[in-house]
Amino acid sequence: MGNKIWKVSADGEPLGVIKNATFVQRKGPLNNFVGLNGIVYHPNGYLLVVHTSGGDLFKVDPETGSVRVVEVRGSLKQGDGLELLSPTRLAVAGMPSRLVESSDDWETASVTGRYVGPIHRIGSSATVKDGDVYVNHIFGFGLGKKKTHVIARAVFSPLAAAS
Repeated sequence: MGNKIWKVSADGEPLGVIKNATFVQRKGPLNNFVGLNGIVYHPNGYLLVVHTSGGDLFKVDPETGSVRVVEVRGSLKQGDGLELLSPTRLAVAGMPSRLVESSDDWETASVTGRYVGPIHRIGSSATVKDGDVYVNHIFGFGLGKKKTHVIARAVFSPLAAAS
């Protein structure tokens, strides 16, 4: 909320906030209602963070607070949870979920795969087990009053490389 990153200690104590004008994608409160969302720590010491409504992927230095927009070939709009599969591969849960790859330490990246998931569900978070990606899908649109979660193995369809 508020398009900022809250830094906390391992014990949950507040340490500070990372704010940056780049985190505000478009003017107006509703355009940023769902802003910064998925976040993952990269082993090289930075954070990768997705902006759900804007679709940008940010590379954030948690020590200095510096923010760079990762130049991504392909859309990450509606991206939600992030899961780092390797230092060069990232799963982005969403509608649809995407597989993103980078060969230059996340200065640039490309969407290389897409997974839609169960109908009437929104991919919200991802995890990896034994090399497979699993996406948690929420909201029972049209499936009755009870809102349920479905966890499904994500099989990403490869996307053709853009020339």
